[in-house]
Amino acid sequence: MAFKSTDFKGHFLILRKATTMKKITSIEELKKESIYDDRKGMAEFFIMLNLGLRSSKRIAYYPKTNTFDVHNEIDDSYEEDLTEEQLINETHIGIAMERGAFFKYDF
Repeated sequence: MAFKSTDFKGHFLILRKATTMKKITSIEELKKESIYDDRKGMAEFFIMLNLGLRSSKRIAYYPKTNTFDVHNEIDDSYEEDLTEEQLINETHIGIAMERGAFFKYDF
């Protein structure tokens, strides 16, 4: 299927096929989806904000220590060795999961 550069519908179809998203609704699901993998690196997530804006994050979960690392792409900040409680209470991720606004990019 070929698209002209002015065919915006075609661009959206290509983007749609390349990127899907999975809603994350619990800490258990987040753990499963963010287990650190040396080959793939950190998993990519985002919080859906108003007006369709997104706050992108890369997250790694380490089962041996039961901790998370979070890289906030908006300001390049990095939080290390967060416990479940810290992740839920000291970041916006817990609220986003509760409100159905936390997603994982599935490429």
